[in-house]
Parts: sequence; structure tokens; C-alpha cells
Amino acid sequence: MTDDTGRVLNAEFAVEPDGQRLSVILESAGGVTAVGLARNSDYTPALELILGRLRTWGALLVDALVDSQRTEQLPESERRVLDRSVRLSDVEDLSRQGRIGQAPGAQKAGNNRKRLRLRVEVPGYGVTDAARLAADLAKGVPAGSATPRPSSPLPAPRRAGEPGVVRLNEWWRDDPAECYWLEITDRDDIGANVQALQRDGSGRENWSYALVTALRPGDIVLHWHKTKHQAPGIVGYSRAVEGPFEDELVWQARGTYGQSRPANHEPQPSWRYELTGYTPLPAPVDQTAFQYAETALRQIKQKLDATYQGPLYFPFAFYASRPVRVMQAYLVKLPVAILDAVPELAAVPRVHASRPARTAPRPAGSPTRKARSRGGSGYIADPVLRQALERHAVDRAAALYDGYDIEEMGKPYDLRAVKGDQELHIEVKGSSGTADTVELTKNEVHHAYDAETHLVVVDQIQWSRDPNGEIVTSGGRVRRWTSWTPHDDRLEAIRYRYRLPTADAELPDLAGPAPGPTAARDA
Repeated sequence: MTDDTGRVLNAEFAVEPDGQRLSVILESAGGVTAVGLARNSDYTPALELILGRLRTWGALLVDALVDSQRTEQLPESERRVLDRSVRLSDVEDLSRQGRIGQAPGAQKAGNNRKRLRLRVEVPGYGVTDAARLAADLAKGVPAGSATPRPSSPLPAPRRAGEPGVVRLNEWWRDDPAECYWLEITDRDDIGANVQALQRDGSGRENWSYALVTALRPGDIVLHWHKTKHQAPGIVGYSRAVEGPFEDELVWQARGTYGQSRPANHEPQPSWRYELTGYTPLPAPVDQTAFQYAETALRQIKQKLDATYQGPLYFPFAFYASRPVRVMQAYLVKLPVAILDAVPELAAVPRVHASRPARTAPRPAGSPTRKARSRGGSGYIADPVLRQALERHAVDRAAALYDGYDIEEMGKPYDLRAVKGDQELHIEVKGSSGTADTVELTKNEVHHAYDAETHLVVVDQIQWSRDPNGEIVTSGGRVRRWTSWTPHDDRLEAIRYRYRLPTADAELPDLAGPAPGPTAARDA
């Protein structure tokens, strides 16, 4: 098996037919071989890599058994590592294998790197495709692909409809109350945005990263921070305002196996969704609160599993031998029922029933607009929110010109300020995100060339939506540029109008007139 950096792992595995399914057999790790090397010393990263590649391909883990010589005489019920079949989008604990085959009353678990049999159902692979699945798992080739995964640096992002793009199971789409998410992070600028790579370290789309594209304005993102307080926990929440945007991000993989990869310091294509209004909770909500509520959390997941088919992107993983833990992922879906099951989350605002439902699913990989490497004030799809942010920015800008007579113009500039013989024209831009760029119309640029113009940008505007749908805005960072001229070296064309030349020839109408009944029969 070759890992995502191209290193060949010291770990032996095979794939074989197993009834109507396929089984992946991972050989045990152990003592020294005849040439002095530890046998299958890369057992753990190999297991993580197998599970990760199968997870990316949408596999179902039907069963997981300890398959060693010591346990082969035991019934399968006593060799089983899982309680049930699982979609590999849910993280499962396979460490209980250490107890299997142990003598009754043993003081500690045995080897957690035993020979494992993983019975799987993988889309695109039948019972006769054992050799092909083994080869693809070894190389990391996506299911159905004829070429190996791309190497770093990552290629340009693929679009929805192309092979390999993650198709999110938006089970929450028709329920306005299901608008909660959980970001699991250790970043310093918590609440600024959610941002993740378009592809993970192996060059494949990852559902936890692709979920960034499923947010919509008004959604509430809770933030689980690993280091902000003494223990990891949910420390606050923010609201989604704009996105998703295409951006770039330098990202170092986390986790035991991720940290073993070489660091990549080059920016990679990412998805970004802007947030606003970060609000800390009265007290962090750590693992203890969810452990107390584990029974309720299990029931919530069971009910959702029974109601919706496909992955849930649930925020917690359950185990047979240890308490519930937060998912090993970046962004996960937080069912609204969890807020009622955990009293410590009472401070998180509830969404009113008047909130409109999503009108249509949006596949991952279809951003609302392309962003530059940093944020900008761009088009907002929600007209009510757009007008509220524009109104807030204009009011903040007007307040800068005390003693002037202010007149709102609209086009080709926003404000006219007059004091005695002095007349200023003011262009105003507003954004709820952090704006390092603004979008200008052709008329706005030309007007700034011809008249004394100030540019005022109000970004980082905070907002909330009342139950009646009204947007309430506050705050924001105000910056002003006087004697402003939009020089050519700072302008970037994002759209062109093309004037058609005279055609070489005007072609005849090939359709012709609509045929009558006789012509239709003849055709």
C-alpha cells in the first residue's frame, strides 16, 4: 500500500470474495521478521488509509471481525468488532479488538493490531472485483478511475457534474429548523468564516470539507475549539452570511496519521463561507455534557437513520467501550434535536418556524461566485439582507461628514456632501465579511475619474434576522479613502460585454415552418 505522500507502507493486506460481498484482510502487526524488520509495523496508518479510501468511495462496512488463528474457533458473534453495519462517513472505533480472544478476567486488553477481516460493500465493485479493489486501495485510485490520484500541488477545482465530486446528502434541506452546524477547529480567528480545502491531502473531495458549500445565509455555526479553554468544547456560535466562495488556504492535516504527512506550505484551492456575530457561550460545553446526554444522542441518531437514507454527517461518534466523542472532522451537521437534549446549549438561539425552507439542493462544487485569494464585498443573493447591509453602510458613511448637507444619489455614486462651496461625491461599499476588494461598475469608475470622490468601505457588519424577517444590523469597520481614483493597476476585469462583429453569412432557418398534418406524417 502506498500512502498519500507516495511512501510504501510496511503493511500487508488482501481482498477476497466473502459470500456475496468482498472482504479486506489486514494482516496483524507483531514481532521481528527474518530480515530484522518488525512485521507490518505500519498497521495503524494502513488501517486508517483503507478506511479513509473506502469512506471516500461511499462504502458500507458490513462487518469487522478479528480473524487471527487464536480466534478462528470462536463464533463470529464473539469475534465482532462492530455492533452493526455502518457507512464509513461515520467514524467507528475498532480498538475493542484488543479484548477479543482474551482469557476471562484479563487485566488489560491485548494486541489492538490483530488480523482483521473487513466485510464491505463498495459502489462500483462486485464480488468478482477483488483484485481490482485491492489494486485501487493500494494506490488510492478513486472508484471507476483509470489513473492514480493527482499529486501535490492540487489541480484546479472540479465542478458539479464531473466524476468524483462529492454529492452531499442534504437530508435537512426541507426543514427550516435544521440550520445548525458544528465547526471543529483550533484556529485563532474563530467566527470569521468556515473554510476548508476543496480536496484533502490525497487529492480527493472530502464530505466534511464539502459541507462548507451547503451552508446558507442565516444558518448558525457552533464552534468546537480544541485549545481555547482547559478542555475542548463548544465555545460560541456565529451566523452564516455570504458564500460559498472559491479561495485559497494553507492547511496542515490534523490527527495521528495526518500529522505524519509532510507539511504543505503552499496555498491550495478552498471553499470559504463568511460568518458574522460571533457570540461566546456563558460557559464552554465540553465532552462531559455530551457524555451525560449520550443516551439521548444515540436516540436522535437512530431516529434520523430511520427517517433519512444516506450519511447524516452526525457530529458525534459512539463506541462500545468508551464514552461518546466529537467526530474527527472539520465541519459536521448538528441536528436541532441535540440543542434540546443538552441543557448547556440553551443559550444558542432557536430558529423560528417562519424561516423559509431550502428550495433546491445545491451540489458541492457549485459556488455562488468566484472569490480572489482574500475576501471582498460582492453580490449577496438575499435581496433583504443585501439592502439592509447597503443601508447600514450608507448611514455609517454619512455620519462621517458632520456639518455637510447630505443627499443620497444612488447612481453613479451613493452620497453627495455639500458644505459651502465644497462638494464631495462619496462611493459607499458594505459587507458583512472582511473586504480587501470591492466591486465597481463601469459608471462608478468613470465618475470617480471626473469628480472629487471619496471611497468609504464598511465591512464586518453584524446582523441578525427578527422573526418577522426584518434584518437588524450593527457595528462594522469603517475605512475612508479621500481624493480617491480607481487606478488601472488596481482594477481587475471580472466580466466583459462582447460586441458581435458582422457575421460572415446569415444562415437560413433550418427548422423551417411548422409542418402541417400531412408533412408530420411524412416526416
